[in-house]
Amino acid sequence: MWSSIVAVLGTLAGAALAGYAQRATDRRARDAANRQEVTRAVADLLEAVVRHREVHWLTVAARRVGDAETSEERSRLASTRSAATVARDRLGLLVLTDPALLAAAETAWRTAIRLPDIALGPAADGRFRPDVETALEAARDRSRSAHTALRIAGAAYIDSGH
Repeated sequence: MWSSIVAVLGTLAGAALAGYAQRATDRRARDAANRQEVTRAVADLLEAVVRHREVHWLTVAARRVGDAETSEERSRLASTRSAATVARDRLGLLVLTDPALLAAAETAWRTAIRLPDIALGPAADGRFRPDVETALEAARDRSRSAHTALRIAGAAYIDSGH
């Protein structure tokens, strides 16, 4: 009788251990998949922010040489802003527990989409008024710094094994 009890307990223990091992394996696989998804989301947001900044600076360059604003420029700027917003929102849905990464994403997005808020005014000899040039330079620096901070926060999150 004792051998039957030991056999049953051994079988139950083996089944419990196998179940635990399977859950641990499943969790590791889900965590790895999530890290991959977050990696893609951070990369997508970084790229979307760069594209939006690029379109903005091409617009600034066109204004510096006296070109009038076009509907195509406005459309490209709106499209890149939307792409950056979608990328930011996707990352926010994937990452729920890292305030540093979420703050870096928000800052990178916000500094990029606010670039067109700087009123350029007329240009003379390829330059805007000094206060506009100063505002553009400060916005460029903020946007680049925010981009770098997002890249660093994203790498830290991914490396931490969240």
